[in-house]
Amino acid sequence: MYGPFHRLNDPPEVIRKILESGELWGKPPRNIFQSDIPTVKAYAGRLPSCAVGIEFETEVPPDYGHVPTKPTWSVKPKRRGIECDGEYAKIKVHILKQTVID
Repeated sequence: MYGPFHRLNDPPEVIRKILESGELWGKPPRNIFQSDIPTVKAYAGRLPSCAVGIEFETEVPPDYGHVPTKPTWSVKPKRRGIECDGEYAKIKVHILKQTVID
């Protein structure tokens, strides 16, 4: 398994969908790393104790050459364990910890 990784500030309904499906989804990056390639994005390491979000691990290694503290899983080049569903990339995850504010 690879991880732990974490995501911050996903809305409660998104966290519920992640828990139900066991999948983490991502759209193409915007801003400084803008791309048209669907990509799951996260942060390296454990979920900070004061943060709202999820901590997870996955069987899929992050993209080669990602920013060290910001792992990504892109649909191109095609790799095992990363699926493309329209404008979304998807990976299977195992949630280790969650913090939700309703």
